[in-house]
Amino acid sequence: MDFRERLRDEIAFSGLSNKEVAAKAGITIRSLVSYVSSQACIPSAEVAVRLAKVLNTSVEYLVTGENSKTSWENSNEESRKLLYVYKNLPEAQRKLLLAVAEDISKCLGH
Repeated sequence: MDFRERLRDEIAFSGLSNKEVAAKAGITIRSLVSYVSSQACIPSAEVAVRLAKVLNTSVEYLVTGENSKTSWENSNEESRKLLYVYKNLPEAQRKLLLAVAEDISKCLGH
């Protein structure tokens, strides 16, 4: 996995659109697309730092795939998928899912 793929994955995981990420990072959508497309341009260090902040990760993780500073750095793929699904649910369904998960946890004695 390279920078382009990790950036693309982190954008998807964030639940933000490319347009939202670009706006929050202070770059054009065209620039962001060049970083995640087959052109695979690498942003300047300053832009990489802003992208990492928007995506709640580290530049080091985006560049090397190591030492993500997110709280989910050691999570497995199932945990990441669950969080992604949760983040993309409407508020009412989030509350329902959380209530169900809490009930299951109580039944299991956790």
